[in-house]
Amino acid sequence: MKLGLHTYSLNLHGIGQDWAGFKWPWPRQISTFELMEMILDLDLEGIHLDDGVLERLDPGFLKEVGDEAARKQLYLEYNFSMDMGGQGIGIQHDLPGALDTAHALGADVVKVSMDLVRPRPVSGSRFHARVTAQMSSFAEKLRKVAPTALDLGIRIAVENHCDSFSEEILWLLDQVDHPSVGACIDTVNALHVTEDPMTAIRNLAPRAFTNHFRDDRIEFQRWGFKLVGAAVGDGDIDMKTAYELFRDQSSMERINIETEMETPLDDMETALAMEVDAVRRSVTYCREVLGIRRD
Repeated sequence: MKLGLHTYSLNLHGIGQDWAGFKWPWPRQISTFELMEMILDLDLEGIHLDDGVLERLDPGFLKEVGDEAARKQLYLEYNFSMDMGGQGIGIQHDLPGALDTAHALGADVVKVSMDLVRPRPVSGSRFHARVTAQMSSFAEKLRKVAPTALDLGIRIAVENHCDSFSEEILWLLDQVDHPSVGACIDTVNALHVTEDPMTAIRNLAPRAFTNHFRDDRIEFQRWGFKLVGAAVGDGDIDMKTAYELFRDQSSMERINIETEMETPLDDMETALAMEVDAVRRSVTYCREVLGIRRD
C-alpha cells in the first residue's frame, strides 16, 4: 500500500474544499507546489487533491502541477463534489470538467460526492423516493461519462459522503454497471446518516477504488454527543480492521489519511500547527502500528 494525504486535512492552510459557505479567517498559507514539498516532508507518497487546492484550472497550470508531482514520484487523485444539494461545496461541479482536470493533472482517480438533499428523519430515509430520484439523475450522468473515463484511464469513485447510506452507493453503482465507476470509502461518514461505519466499510470495500482514512472521536455531552476530529488511531473507529478490510477485500493500493481537527479560529499559528501535528501522528500510526511501509 502507498500512503498519501487527503488535502482537506490541511484546510485551514487555505487549501481545503469549500464546505457549506465556510470562510477562512486568514489568507491562504501554502501553494500547490509548497504542498508537494510538505507531502514529502511528512513521509507520504501521494495527494488526494481537493479542487480548492489548485490556484487555477487552466490546462497549462494543471500540466505544471502534474509534471511536478511526477518528478517527485507522487500519485495524484482528484476530489470534487456535484453539490446536488446546493450547499456551496467545492468549486467544480460537473463530471466532464472533472475528468478533463484529472487528465490534465495526470490523476488516475476522480472522487466525486453527490451531496444529496435528505429528508428527515435521516435514520428512516434510506432509499426515500426523493433520494432515489436524485441518485437516478446522477446515475445517468455517470453512464454518459464512464466510456470517456475508461478511454482516459481514469476511475470514478463515488463517496459515501455525509449524504448517503452504503447500500445506496451500491445501488447507484449497480445502476451504472461500468468497470470505471466504483466507490470511495470515508471511514467516518456513515455516522452522519446513522449507519455503523464498519458496516459501510464492509459493504463498500469490494467496490472501492479509493478512500478517506479518517478516525473521529465521539464525545458524549449532557445533551447528546458530537464528533471531534482526531489523528488516525486516536479516535473511535476501528482503524486496524478498516485497514485490513481495505487490504484484503478491495483492489485499493493506497491509503489517503484524512484529519479534521477542532482548532482555534483566532490563532492561525496554533491552528496550522495542530493540523500538521495530527497528520504527522496519523502517519506514525499508519507506518508503525498498521505496518504500511513504502514499496
